Amino acid sequence: LASIISGKYVDFEEIYTEGITKITTEDMQYAKALGMNIKLLAECKHVDGTLYAGVAPVLLHAEHPLYSVNGVFNAVFVKGNMLGDAMFYGSGAGKLPTASAVVGDVVEAVKNIGHNLGYGWSEEKLQIQKQEEVEHRFFVRIKGKKEELQQKLEASFGMLQYVEAPEIAGEFGFVTESMKEGLYEKKVSDYTEDIISMIRVED
Repeated sequence: LASIISGKYVDFEEIYTEGITKITTEDMQYAKALGMNIKLLAECKHVDGTLYAGVAPVLLHAEHPLYSVNGVFNAVFVKGNMLGDAMFYGSGAGKLPTASAVVGDVVEAVKNIGHNLGYGWSEEKLQIQKQEEVEHRFFVRIKGKKEELQQKLEASFGMLQYVEAPEIAGEFGFVTESMKEGLYEKKVSDYTEDIISMIRVED
């Protein structure tokens, strides 16, 4: 998809990837308190003349079209400069959808024996945006009490949105303003021993 929208070759090994193995029940409780959902997103977008591509768990607001995609269903959400917002939604797992996709590929290959099918992008390699340059808001879980850490945290991160999950003791969460990941890593380095987890927030 990154190659299709850029018209150039994107090396998948250079794409930042982060799975869901670190997502916990507590993270889901905080997401509920925020009125949000955690989704594993593969994102690709033009940013200031470059292309960003990455895969990671992201917190989505209830208003986001991908918020309610659940179960075996997958969706592709597209934002175009002329098209506006569009979403392609359907079953993405299970024996019948998988069989349909495989059979379709086999039929296409048989119909084009001896020919290479065009993919719609050039062999020119595209340099994708470095992860430290990507801007996000960040949801962070931290040990301690908000009253004791609030002043120090706001001196480091600026304006914060705080969140507490009633069922969880000895910690709290906060959402930062939008900033580059490299800057976030510098700011959070002062709290290495206290940070429990971080999830990116999609606006």
